Amino acid sequence: MARLQARNLSITSEAEGLAQRYLQHQAIPARFRDDAPHVALAVLNGLDVVVTWNMKHLANVRRIEKINRTNRAMALSPIRIHTPEEVIDL
Repeated sequence: MARLQARNLSITSEAEGLAQRYLQHQAIPARFRDDAPHVALAVLNGLDVVVTWNMKHLANVRRIEKINRTNRAMALSPIRIHTPEEVIDL
């Protein structure tokens, strides 16, 4: 079983720029703009997964596809987004 490690990440201008791209490409809806930097930080720091309870606007297939389409256009790695239930070994 993989060991989890918590890290604090600080917002950077690069993360702010990527978050804006997600909003511009409607990968993340404008009304949920506060979630865009979270995803951007995860992508830019090479994290594998974002874990969220936000199933309507983050942990859904269409949103993840749009986010990863933006990532590919910018030569960035894809990100996986799951709910806690999907990543916890019950």
